[in-house]
Amino acid sequence: MIHLHNIAKSYTSRGEVVNLFEHLDWKIETGTWVALMGASGAGKSSLLSLIAGIITPDAGSIYLGERDITALSRDEMTAFRGKHIAFIFQAFELIPNLTVSENIDLVLDISHAERRYETDEILEKVGLAGKGNRYPNELSGGEQQRVAIARAFVSRVPYLFADEPTGNLDERNAEKIMELIRALHEETGNTIIMITHDKGIASHADMVYRLSSGELKIEK
Repeated sequence: MIHLHNIAKSYTSRGEVVNLFEHLDWKIETGTWVALMGASGAGKSSLLSLIAGIITPDAGSIYLGERDITALSRDEMTAFRGKHIAFIFQAFELIPNLTVSENIDLVLDISHAERRYETDEILEKVGLAGKGNRYPNELSGGEQQRVAIARAFVSRVPYLFADEPTGNLDERNAEKIMELIRALHEETGNTIIMITHDKGIASHADMVYRLSSGELKIEK
């Protein structure tokens, strides 16, 4: 389970304090795929960064499973993140001078997370069998995002955070990516938080929340 308890977070803009969250509580059951929607500037990415331990709250606690990540040092959080959290980004974030297989394996080398799939096996699952030796610039946008998905699912981590994973794709490819994530989610049972502005994309999730004025409301 992911549990945010009494979270507060603010920032300063032009000399004024802006409160993003005050007394925010949120529970996500283990194995649930959650979509997070909201207007630009509502704090969706900040909330995801809090849960990933990239930024720290001003007050409150954040539990990923039994671990209160707000109690971890920076080095401890970095190690915890590597072994427990995978990411999918809008801009793919592939390293251009590494092959597809090398991009996938690098995450395991850095994080020391347990491997769930062999590289060739996960490439086959995402529809890229035989393309492990290609470079990112030899792939289409949809194929690059498939590599990013393979990279996220190759390790045995319980949490997957996706920030606008279809934002750079056309409607047809976006739908295929969602179907792919659904299939892998059903196979692995990990907990997913996905930021999206698209209601159609959000509909693939088990639950949909909307963030507005620092509050979360269930839409599905």
